[in-house]
Amino acid sequence: MPMYTVRCHACGKYDTIFRRIAERDANLPQCHGAMHRIIEAPTVQADLPGYQSPIDGHWVEGRRQRTEDLRRNHCRPWEGMAAEKQEAHRRAAEADKAYGAAVESAIVDTYRNMSPAKQRALEGLAS
Repeated sequence: MPMYTVRCHACGKYDTIFRRIAERDANLPQCHGAMHRIIEAPTVQADLPGYQSPIDGHWVEGRRQRTEDLRRNHCRPWEGMAAEKQEAHRRAAEADKAYGAAVESAIVDTYRNMSPAKQRALEGLAS
């Protein structure tokens, strides 16, 4: 999304806003009245500089390779503590569900592999 610089004519304060091109002049911030957009030369955001992956040591050059590095190592970008806690709870719930399913499956398999006499004995305990 494009960035624009706006300025207050009264006090000279500058601010940066992010807007779609079609909305660049709508609802500009207020300071001592409505701020005005300043026409500036566009800037190009450079790609990420190269670095060694802290996960597996591979060299990572740019955003595309960073995304691949995260995918390859089953990681995801840091999104702040609240998002990380939410993700940890989601993964824990998934693990609990998988564990419960594995236990249930083991119980069913064990019961099915029992002799009919042992199955009847267990059924007698349940009633």
